[in-house]
Amino acid sequence: MSGSEGEDRCEFCKQGKMVKRDEQLSFHQATSRVYVSCRVAIPMRTCDRCGARSWDEAAEAIIERAVRQEYDKLS
Repeated sequence: MSGSEGEDRCEFCKQGKMVKRDEQLSFHQATSRVYVSCRVAIPMRTCDRCGARSWDEAAEAIIERAVRQEYDKLS
């Protein structure tokens, strides 16, 4: 976690603490050819008070890599 306590606070409710853990995400993504189905584990942050959820650039990179791998299987 971050060394700054303010960064751990929920951006929405301003009271809860954001807890980071890996979560499974299943999704379909449109590509230039077809829809691909993906299932990945991404680092997700969830507020322990209001339940707001978010992910960062690392999670985006995992998602993009999964879509690329499924797309490449079509070739």
